[in-house]
Formats: sequence, C-alpha cells, structure tokens
Amino acid sequence: MARSTRSVLIGFLLLAASALSSAQSDTQGAPLWNELSIPERTALTPIAYDWDHLPAQQRLKLLKVVKEFAKLTPTQQQIFYSRLRPWTRMTQAQRDAARDNFKKLKELPKSEQAQIKRLWTQTEGAESPQPAPAAAR
Repeated sequence: MARSTRSVLIGFLLLAASALSSAQSDTQGAPLWNELSIPERTALTPIAYDWDHLPAQQRLKLLKVVKEFAKLTPTQQQIFYSRLRPWTRMTQAQRDAARDNFKKLKELPKSEQAQIKRLWTQTEGAESPQPAPAAAR
C-alpha cells in the first residue's frame, strides 16, 4: 500500500509540475480563484495565493489534477498538500531534475529502489520535528 500511495502521489505531483512548468502569459480561458468550485478550492488550497497569477494553461492543467484529488484517501490528500506548495516554489531546473531523478529511480532494479526508499524514509524522519517527551509537556 505504501508503494502504491507513494506512486500515486508522485504521479499527481508530476502532473502538477507539468501544469506549473508550461508557462504562458495569457490569462484568458481559465477561471480565477473566486470562480472555482468549493471542491476545486479545497484541493488547490496550498496555492490559493498564487492561483490568479498562474498562466491560464497552468491553471487548466491543475484543474485536471483536481479531478483525481477527490479519489485520494485523506492521508494521501494531506501528503499531496504538504508537497504541492514546495513543488510550485521550485525553479524549472529543479523540477526537471526531480523528474529525471524519479525516472532514473523507476529504471533501477527493485532491490535498489527499496534501498533508496529506506534511506529516503530515514532522512525524512530525521528532518521531522520530534515530539516533546511526555514529562516536558
């Protein structure tokens, strides 16, 4: 299940990245924030402030992502939320590098993929704030 969840989330992030990477300067043809439905706003909350400033093509692609968002579990939605905003703040070169790294990871043998995922999980855990001991609360 964890592998499936991670793959789904990475897929959504890559789709969102492609939406954010295709820059066009026109603002016609895509709704502004106040024109979005409540479910669309809910899914796009992490980028609410930036929405009206995104090119129309990016907004339209992100709306495609929103259609799939409702199918995610609450846990998957929270992970998606936590990763969408940082992803949108990356430069195009950083997003391209992330896509290349993901592609390379998928081309590795399963045993090497598992090892990299273990290291990634350990790194994420080390960077996460640790809860205070019960006595200190």
